[in-house]
Amino acid sequence: MAFSRCGGDQYFDIFLQQSEEESPSRKSHKTRDHIELRDNGSSSFGSTQEMPVTEILLLRHGNRLQWTLNPVTGEYSSNHPFPTGLPADPPLASFGVRQAQETGAYLGKALGDLAKQDRLRIYSSLFYRCLETLRPTVETLIEVTSSATTATKGKNTSISVRGERGIGEWFGRAWFIQPKPAEPSRLRRDFFPWLDDTYTSLVVPPEHGERIDPLHDRVARALAMVVQDVDREFTEAGRGEEEVTLLLCGHAAQIIASGRALTGQVPDDHDEDDFKCFTCGLSKFVRRRVPAHGEVYYDDDWRNSGGVAGGWDCLLNSDCGHLSQGEERGWHFHGDESFDSYEAAAALGVKTSDGSVPPSKL
Repeated sequence: MAFSRCGGDQYFDIFLQQSEEESPSRKSHKTRDHIELRDNGSSSFGSTQEMPVTEILLLRHGNRLQWTLNPVTGEYSSNHPFPTGLPADPPLASFGVRQAQETGAYLGKALGDLAKQDRLRIYSSLFYRCLETLRPTVETLIEVTSSATTATKGKNTSISVRGERGIGEWFGRAWFIQPKPAEPSRLRRDFFPWLDDTYTSLVVPPEHGERIDPLHDRVARALAMVVQDVDREFTEAGRGEEEVTLLLCGHAAQIIASGRALTGQVPDDHDEDDFKCFTCGLSKFVRRRVPAHGEVYYDDDWRNSGGVAGGWDCLLNSDCGHLSQGEERGWHFHGDESFDSYEAAAALGVKTSDGSVPPSKL
């Protein structure tokens, strides 16, 4: 599967022109896992006339410390203390901190004008490593907006991050309850004062995790709802003609699924190495078209409709041109990470988070 629409540029221009190319249709898959929604739980939702969100930037967290999972007991553990004290919620490793700092220096310049003009919205998984990755970027943007000129008066140029569990980590399907992040109020109080603890996640993953197909549906729904939320926010504020950028920080599996959900390009083999996800790599997607009035942002057949929220073109595929060490810690799916029976779990033994269980073991 070739991705000719993903550019190879080292640097990205915030206002690159959208492509008119359409995505091929893909086979539809049904979602079997329950996903908790903030709205009424409908499987489709309609559009507004104005579509302010024109581009999405996906950022994977920096390299992190490891944890260990014993699938027989369902217990996560680590030899390192984690700031939140929660399982599977590690901080960045030392060179992950370096990656985050380099990313912050780059994005602080690339997104500074958008932040000053209040045309940037930032979302993140609530796991510590993602928020820690965003810290240098957010702190730089706070400095930039604090010196905003009088031209931006009347707009809210304060920088905050909305914690969205719908773009959170994928742990696989299990018989035990999978980890969840700390509450936004605690994360804001103890670690990240710029986290918006008044924001409520639009989508919440199933507590026992999910298989690969439901993961893609969860991410697709979350992306569609986030775009719809921001479209509505700007339209209702009388700013529907402005172009808005979203920056989303998340995880490897979620970023791969996001690329597929936005473009509508889902390979028959989920293990295909299509959308990249290097640590602190940046992917860029531009909105392909404005959906017709009344057209839904999301429906269960998004694989055959060219992507969610009108469809998107990939212009950067986990670009690492801003990182001194370039591409590091790439990842792709290796079969369905599934621990939904005691017998299957017992046969697996202990699994570390640094790699996936080989398909032959699943």
